[in-house]
Amino acid sequence: MRVRFAPSPTGFLHIGNARTAICNFVIAKKFDATLVLRVEDTDMERSTRESEISILNDLKWLGIEWNEGPDIGGDYGPYRQSDRFDIYREYTDRLLRSGNAYHCYCSPEDLDAMRADAAEQNRPFAYPGKCRNLSDADKKRFEAEGRTPTVRFRVPDGETIVVNDLIKGRVVFGSENIGGDFIIVRSDGTPIYNYIVIIDDALMKITHVIRGEDHLPNTPKQVLISRALGLPEPEYAHLALVLGPDRSKLSKRHGITSVEMYRREGYLPDALFNYLAMLGWAAESGEEILSPDRIAREIQIGNLAKSAAIFDFQKLKWMNGMYIRSYPLSAITDLFIPYLRDAGYPVDSMDRGWLERVIDLVRGNCEVLSDIAGHAAMFMNDIVEPDADAVAMLRDDDSKKIIDEAYRLIRSELTADNFASELVGKIKASTSLKGKKLFMPVRAILTGSQHGPELDQAIPLIGFERCKKRIEYIYEKSR
Repeated sequence: MRVRFAPSPTGFLHIGNARTAICNFVIAKKFDATLVLRVEDTDMERSTRESEISILNDLKWLGIEWNEGPDIGGDYGPYRQSDRFDIYREYTDRLLRSGNAYHCYCSPEDLDAMRADAAEQNRPFAYPGKCRNLSDADKKRFEAEGRTPTVRFRVPDGETIVVNDLIKGRVVFGSENIGGDFIIVRSDGTPIYNYIVIIDDALMKITHVIRGEDHLPNTPKQVLISRALGLPEPEYAHLALVLGPDRSKLSKRHGITSVEMYRREGYLPDALFNYLAMLGWAAESGEEILSPDRIAREIQIGNLAKSAAIFDFQKLKWMNGMYIRSYPLSAITDLFIPYLRDAGYPVDSMDRGWLERVIDLVRGNCEVLSDIAGHAAMFMNDIVEPDADAVAMLRDDDSKKIIDEAYRLIRSELTADNFASELVGKIKASTSLKGKKLFMPVRAILTGSQHGPELDQAIPLIGFERCKKRIEYIYEKSR
């Protein structure tokens, strides 16, 4: 079994394409098959090597590994379509010689007129085969006018194309419904994707093509080309599309759509892989947090959903938070550090043990790595400004008693040795306040919020000097 993922390097790796790559990867893993990475870069104007590098890096970040590709080679290369033009020319010559293709001299203006005529008659446009049977004299006349021909594939009349899709089931196409004779080579000599993809799949011995269902309408054209060339046809499995919450095509207006942006925001590769692998598939156990190995063992192509999967951004965040909480502490600390550094905190000079204790205390509140700066601020800033709810609470009479007593204690009885263990107890003894009336104001004074980690865990990590500065700050503001 040989499968492939074939991105076009015209931009960032889209989340839908990443899901296709993951499906190919887990299926290859399941059957100990070969995964081929092929770069489809025939869009010469938009394809860039920078985009190719970015896509490969994102795939590697997700944990996807391939057995053959442009970066590692293999027995069936080259693995960039732009390096295979000589191969395509040979097959184009074969099609022209056999009469399965022909040169078309129709200008863009001619085609526009044909489309306008079809629209006027309220029928879908299909190329009518105007250049199917040109004489040599006609061709010379067009060439004398400076026309450079395209190459069109001659679609046979009245042919039925049946695709036994591993996900969709039996899909039937009629040759009269695929738009007429279609271009396979542009006038500049560049071959069209729909044409060369079947050549590449055959020469690279791809046995199963797993791709998005937006490619399903292209399949009959590819089947006809493979038959005309006498090439083997792979088995097809067309994945249901990934849609936004409004059931329209997933786009930037719904949220982040590129893997690189999820990476920057602080999503973990394990979480994104897990979530994308389960779009349109569910484990029989109902479990949702699954490793790639577990997914590969349990997934079945025939059990993948036939209908569109809805991308749930909140569920992905939930899953990412689950992974953040389950990561080994040292590893998640390393991943949080760049975000703390970007926020201006001198993490490189901080005590590692203290930093890990802080992160262990607050990571449960982080859905993405970039959340860490906000949650760690209470431990890293000398002064924290109380939020609106904390300010309102600190204005009542009981809170003012606590502010005054905390100020007296921190300047007289409490030291670095005993403040963490005795601060709250001494305030309670002197004010007779208890429960929320005691703990909430103390929390507001020391953390700036009424919510957060347990005080007995937070206070030692905030430290004596910072606690003193914050108590003094709130005391002065209360005057």
